[in-house]
Amino acid sequence: MSSGKPTIAFFGATGGSGSTALTHALKGQHHCTALVRSPLKLRQILLTEHSVCAETIDEYLIIHQGDARNYEDVSKALISPASPTHLVSTIWTSLGVNPVIQLSLRTPLPLPAHSASITEDAMRAVFAAIGFLAAQHNIISTTSNTRPLAVIVSATASKDVWGSVPWPWIFAPLYKWLLGAPHDEKMRMEEVVYRDAGQHLRGFIILRPAILTDGPERGTDSVRVGWLWGRKSETGIEAEEEAGPAIGWSVGRKDLGLWAYENALKGGGDEWVGKCVSLCY
Repeated sequence: MSSGKPTIAFFGATGGSGSTALTHALKGQHHCTALVRSPLKLRQILLTEHSVCAETIDEYLIIHQGDARNYEDVSKALISPASPTHLVSTIWTSLGVNPVIQLSLRTPLPLPAHSASITEDAMRAVFAAIGFLAAQHNIISTTSNTRPLAVIVSATASKDVWGSVPWPWIFAPLYKWLLGAPHDEKMRMEEVVYRDAGQHLRGFIILRPAILTDGPERGTDSVRVGWLWGRKSETGIEAEEEAGPAIGWSVGRKDLGLWAYENALKGGGDEWVGKCVSLCY
C-alpha cells in the first residue's frame, strides 16, 4: 500500500484551507487521515465543493470521528494508513474557531468559552497521542525512521502585528483591538510547539496567513511569502538570514491550502522547516 509519498494526518479538514490542502493531497495520491466531528460533512465538502471523486476518497482517505482535544481520538489519525506500525509523515492542523460579538470596548470579538483554547489544547493532544502510541503500541516513528513534521496554520499577527500589516502605526492597534483574542490564542499554541523542542516532532512549519478570504484559487504565483525563524538559535547565529514577514491584508483560504500543499506537504517541506511563513496577496 505504501507509495513512498508523505502520509498526512489532517486536523481542521472541514475548513477552507484544510479542505483545499486535503483535496490536493488526495488528488496527488497521498494516503491521508482526517479527524473530524462529522465524517459525512467532510465527505460532502470533498465531493461537492472540491470535486474529489468518491473512488479517490475511498482509496486515499481514512476519516475518523472524534475530538481534536482528546489524545486517544487524535492517536487514531496519527497512525499511517500506508503502514499501521508507523506514524504519519506529516501532521496538518488548521483548527480554529470564529470569535463572537459582544458589547465590550476591551474585547469586542472574544472567542466562545467552550473553544477559547482549542488550537493550544489540540496541539497538546497531538503530543500526548504520540507519547501514547509509543508507550502502548510501540509506534514510535514514521516509515523514514523520523518523527513527524507538523504544518500548522497560525495567524499573521501572532508575534509581530507591527511588522505584518500596512501602515502599522494606524492599523496595528485596531488589529490588536478587534482580533486580539483569536490571535493571542494562536500565539499560545505556537508556544506549545516551541516548548516541545523536538521531543515529538522532527520539525515544524508555522503558516501565518493574512486575513483569510473566500474565493477561487489564484495560484501560488499570486501569493507573496516572507518568513522568520520560529525558535532562535541558542548561539544567536542562524543558518540563514530571515527574509522578514510579507506585509499585506489578505490571502484566500484556497490559495493558502494550495501553497501549503505545494511547498510544505507534497515533498516534505525541508526548505521551510523551523520557519514561520507569512502569506498574503
